[in-house]
Amino acid sequence: MIPTLALLSSLFLLQANADKLLERLRTEDAVERRRVQAELTRLGAEAVPAMLRTLESASPRPEEEVTRLVKRLESPRWKERSEATEALVRLGRAAIPVLEAKIAGVDPEAAWRLKAAVAEIREKAGQDEQLEEYRAASLCDVLGQAGDGRAVAPLLRLLDADAPEKRVPLKLRASQALGLLRASMSAGQAEEAADRVLQLLERIAPPLDKAMLFQTLGRLGAPSAVRPLAALLSDRSEKNVHLKRSAMAALAAIGQARGVRAIVDALTADDVYVRQGAAALLQELAGDLFAYDPRATNEENQPAIEKFKSWGASKYGKDWNN
Repeated sequence: MIPTLALLSSLFLLQANADKLLERLRTEDAVERRRVQAELTRLGAEAVPAMLRTLESASPRPEEEVTRLVKRLESPRWKERSEATEALVRLGRAAIPVLEAKIAGVDPEAAWRLKAAVAEIREKAGQDEQLEEYRAASLCDVLGQAGDGRAVAPLLRLLDADAPEKRVPLKLRASQALGLLRASMSAGQAEEAADRVLQLLERIAPPLDKAMLFQTLGRLGAPSAVRPLAALLSDRSEKNVHLKRSAMAALAAIGQARGVRAIVDALTADDVYVRQGAAALLQELAGDLFAYDPRATNEENQPAIEKFKSWGASKYGKDWNN
């Protein structure tokens, strides 16, 4: 019995420590958030359940959650009613319509608590929601680096929680984490994640953010990403060379015939830096540069380009020309 009690005590202390760390993540201080992230990482797998519970709260499902908490508002225990009220407030603005719809169907005290929760949400929504976004983003970073497959489903729900144009910075961090967790995903989950990332790409403007999402698509290895990445690579109106090189790297990581062929086509790109990137990736894939020189003219490089095409046809077979 003593070892069991000792174990329970240890688990309780661990949970309490994790909860304190998670509360400390709700800060605008980036240095403090990084410090807490490091402490959560040191706690390891034992802290993952607490992190997942907190991350789940960042994916609003107000109807389901409000129904559960409203039942607790009618508990005979004052403490449980109070805790339920506080939990309702933490649901944020997304829950307000659901809370207001519940007021008429509950007892007077529960109705008062629902009205109070709505008023408090409206009063403090802006600051609290920003702090929750900071915390959720930090948890995405920790869970992705930890490589724990239990985080895959909550992260996917986070990407699907709102319209693609909403909460974009947080979804960027969730996308990065999913890319790092590819080894823990099923093929279906990887394809779902890629679809969400592609939707997010349509709402992203900064090239560095786009390049990060390209890297994520490469890590996910999703075939659905090949066509849009290849289209960007061949788009002569796109002048951002770094973006094109990032797209090529993602295509090489995915390894589909269509994507590799797009990299071969980039050997004739206008920009020498794009040509250098294509040559470096193809040398790694093919094991040979075939005497290609990115500084030479297309005519001078034609024999090398033909050899790359022959290599691709041999490696990918009938898929190469489809």
